[in-house]
Amino acid sequence: MSQADFRKAPASASESAPAPSFAPAPAPAPPVVLQLSRGPQVLYTDTGAWLHPLLNLTRFLGDPLQDPADHTLFDTIVGRAAALLIVRLGIRRVHTETMSRRGIPVFDRWDVAWSSDRVVDRIDCRTEEILADEHDPERAFRVIRARALAALARSEPSHRALSLDGVSVVRGDSLVLDDIDLPVGRGEKLLITGANGAGKTTLLETIMGIVPPSRGSVTLYHRSTGASPVVSAAGRIGYVNQADVSGSLPISAEEVVTIGVAAARASRREKRERVRAGMEATGCAALAPRMYRTLSGGEKRRVTIARCLAQQAEILLLDEPTASLDGVAKGELVALLEDLAHQYEITVILVTHEAHMIDRSGWRHLQLSHGTLSAAGAAE
Repeated sequence: MSQADFRKAPASASESAPAPSFAPAPAPAPPVVLQLSRGPQVLYTDTGAWLHPLLNLTRFLGDPLQDPADHTLFDTIVGRAAALLIVRLGIRRVHTETMSRRGIPVFDRWDVAWSSDRVVDRIDCRTEEILADEHDPERAFRVIRARALAALARSEPSHRALSLDGVSVVRGDSLVLDDIDLPVGRGEKLLITGANGAGKTTLLETIMGIVPPSRGSVTLYHRSTGASPVVSAAGRIGYVNQADVSGSLPISAEEVVTIGVAAARASRREKRERVRAGMEATGCAALAPRMYRTLSGGEKRRVTIARCLAQQAEILLLDEPTASLDGVAKGELVALLEDLAHQYEITVILVTHEAHMIDRSGWRHLQLSHGTLSAAGAAE
């Protein structure tokens, strides 16, 4: 008998002993659904659902395995989507309880050794249908990540960058936006299309606080404090349109970026560092001394986005940013936005009528029509 098991014994035999006090049994641990091992050493485990364990493993590893020979992955269920993510991670040996026949060609193509307790024809999952004909692991990752961020934004306020709740906007006698509910996740890439006059710019102006909702609310969430909402959009949102700075102003590219730190409560040294970092992140550091009016359209967009980064914006709103750009510049701009979302978890909302010019595999695509938003793309 020990004091850990029972209370102090009574002083005499005539005293009745109190009831023993036992420590409550610990709650059973959730079962491990994914485990990465190197030989006998367990490197990583996860108990999450859907494809989140593999996405979490992606963040844990940072880069594909450089020497995967000694690594083995256990995943409870592997379908085509999971197989493509596993290939992207560089893993070459897998065991699973349930293997979908749709994943087998992926492993065969990439020389992944696998074993399974059972094989099934298919897994009932919308993502499996979307990726049924996909062979590129990188494109598959973008699709899965887009769907994961959208799902987290719907279910977990702490993962949101912003949320529109029952937002309606009336201008004159016209109902421009009609009861819009839109949670947007941190690091999510959102593509919004619609006909001219559909209200796309009004939607962006409502998010920025320029146009107040007639009904409903817009909530922004601080990344550092999770679900604690902020009232003001100042500093949180960077805005990019077709003519951000007047071409007639005698101002250099670096001076345009410096506008982003003009109102910041920071030392001169910190402001200079933010300007430098913003221009390097957008690949326009070499443009710093050049006059803004002499830049190409694509270069101007990069400088403007650099200004938003110097501002430390966590949300980028872009209104027709690819208009008037050639095909190469359009592709480079979209690639930059995708990189910022992935590397820095910046939320990107892009309004355009040129959705056909964008590879939408990593974007959540919504269409604005008659004041309402509806799903319109593969990432859905």
